[in-house]
Amino acid sequence: MNKIVTILRESRLARFLIPGGIMVVVFGIIFFIGSTQNQDYIQTESTVTKVELEQDSYTDGDGNVVEATYVITVQYTVDGKSYESELGGLPKYKEGKTMTIYYDPEDPRNITQTKSLVIPLIIIAAGAAMLVGGILSAANAVKKYKRMKEQEEEWSNGN
Repeated sequence: MNKIVTILRESRLARFLIPGGIMVVVFGIIFFIGSTQNQDYIQTESTVTKVELEQDSYTDGDGNVVEATYVITVQYTVDGKSYESELGGLPKYKEGKTMTIYYDPEDPRNITQTKSLVIPLIIIAAGAAMLVGGILSAANAVKKYKRMKEQEEEWSNGN
């Protein structure tokens, strides 16, 4: 059997996992870099002053319900000065509710709701696992090809 055809057939999983793993790792690294830029942000309490629907809830093609998301306007005070900023993609909050946020000490108008690095690290680990799985799958495809080649040689020698 043709070597290339055999390896391509046997390495289908590897051809999916290796590029997919690389893409997930790259995404995780980009997400990680973005998340590390807010590590010096300072925690403060804010008050929700406005809630606007961003995306209404819907049912996707697989029948899964996707919850509605909202843009939340929050008001907070830094060094005696009042600020108002928006956070998007959040679940519904009630106006008047307090929310913990983190602000940039250089520019308090820049805020985030979390400083966690856990999610980017999980994404990187998942991508690395996909990459390792793809490499192992490719190695198994090559081993299988070699076993098939040895078997063909045995058959051609009359064994």
